[in-house]
Amino acid sequence: MIDLVTDRPPSRRAWMMVALAWVLIAGALGAWLLGTPGGTLREHLKVSQFWSLELCLFLSVICGAGVVRDVLRGLGRMDFAAMAIVALIGISLTLFVAPRTNRIFYDEQIYQSIGQNLADLKLAQICNEGGVEYGRLRCASGEYNKQPYAYPHLLSVAYRLAGVRGSTAFAVNAAAMAAIMCALYVLVWLLFRDRAAAGCAALVLALTPHQIIWSATAAVEPSASLAAVLALVCGAHYANSGGAAALAAFAVCAAYAIQFRPESVLVLPVAGLLAWPRLQAELREPRGWWAGLLFLALASVHIGHLFAVRHIDWGTTQARFSLAYVPSNLSVNGWFYLADERFPVVFTLLALFGLTASAFPRQRLAMTLYFLLYFAIGLIFYAGSYNYGADVRYSLLTYPPIAVLAGLGVSRLADVLARRGLPARPIICTAMAFLFLWYAPVVRAITEEAWAARADVRFAQLFARELPPNSYVLTHNPGMFQLWGHNAGQLPLIVQNPAYVRYLSGRYTGGVFVHWNFWCNVQDPIHPEFCRRALALGTVELVREYRERDQRFALYRITKPPS
Repeated sequence: MIDLVTDRPPSRRAWMMVALAWVLIAGALGAWLLGTPGGTLREHLKVSQFWSLELCLFLSVICGAGVVRDVLRGLGRMDFAAMAIVALIGISLTLFVAPRTNRIFYDEQIYQSIGQNLADLKLAQICNEGGVEYGRLRCASGEYNKQPYAYPHLLSVAYRLAGVRGSTAFAVNAAAMAAIMCALYVLVWLLFRDRAAAGCAALVLALTPHQIIWSATAAVEPSASLAAVLALVCGAHYANSGGAAALAAFAVCAAYAIQFRPESVLVLPVAGLLAWPRLQAELREPRGWWAGLLFLALASVHIGHLFAVRHIDWGTTQARFSLAYVPSNLSVNGWFYLADERFPVVFTLLALFGLTASAFPRQRLAMTLYFLLYFAIGLIFYAGSYNYGADVRYSLLTYPPIAVLAGLGVSRLADVLARRGLPARPIICTAMAFLFLWYAPVVRAITEEAWAARADVRFAQLFARELPPNSYVLTHNPGMFQLWGHNAGQLPLIVQNPAYVRYLSGRYTGGVFVHWNFWCNVQDPIHPEFCRRALALGTVELVREYRERDQRFALYRITKPPS
């Protein structure tokens, strides 16, 4: 039954206050975005992102603790045991079966670099020129980046707790793998009150090949998927229990969840559908609009980010989104769930079987909408094909709704087996184990995508360990060297200002080095020219060299800077 905030109708004064607050905050946001030049807006965002996300995460932890307390009261020992077992399965497969490696270059290095800047400097930026001095990053020149900042901020929290190191991002995603198992279990329980379906849904997600593969990387998608599921947990909890605390937690967690990827905002219609019966009544009261205002305030910096980067081409000269991409993307992405070695078709069939259940129509509709929104956004995106490079990672955001519906399907299948007198649980668990064995080679493989960039990073890590103290590396990817504790800057710096080499040579007594990297080998008129001109500025000597296939990577030392 829907409870109202009060038996008395809200006063005119209460409505005037909330209306005035909306006008002030929405008006200030609009004036900021429309009245600020693009470059200035990015500088504002560079400073405000850290504090906005810090507040959002703080409130998410505070409000989420209340949700966890209320949810745990409805769970028993068997629920905790089931969550622990499935979480252990998920994290074990991530740590011991999937190879720990980067799969999307150089985005994973960029995320980690931004996390380091947020941790040490409290600035949302990539450091184009700087280094690590006395254990902390010092940056002379930073640049605001196009990616949303919730994931780098999450990495910055881990860096502040455990120190800046390359393994931290992998640990964060492994933890996200365990957490999403528990979150999905709770979500199914809140939506359908079916413990068997909850455990099976979490197990399906734990055994999904690319969920395991990408949880062993430093990519953003595992944490983005976790944040979306947690927002839905808060929405389902609010729909079941109501109350101001649950409503505030819903608003806060939703505002945090949309800041991981540009398409993360698609979780809002799903969360709204789950909570709509209660939310509809809530919006007839000022309290509902205060909650909406809380969401807007917490999401305002992210709205500013989306506004600031709206014209960035994202690597294409064509339209970023167009219906013209649908036929080619659908021919790949549609078959991905039906006849592709990278995804178990059994999970798709179980999800369709679970979708035919008669109970909880709104919840099943919400899960269907969840899948369709994240599936459809890839169809109209120019790089949305799951066969486009490593863009199969976009499919991770569609896995939770498939797992939820597949959990319902497994629960119904178990009932059918039990009615026939068959041992349902042993049969299903054994079948799941054998199913994973069929896809284990896919999980273990390091595919050919981005092999040249992977070779470049491997070579860079090798020579980075041998760099003299107080040295400086000129490269196209200075952030990864700064993450490893070395001074580094963008290679074009010395091409645009050759006299700068003399300053670097005098400042860094360990030597100035030029990294002939992946971008020096691309078929592009700009980047290789920077590399060639950098070597021609002064006298250089070859320190190390490595070749793989047709790619050449090298490290040069500038022995005599240009006069």
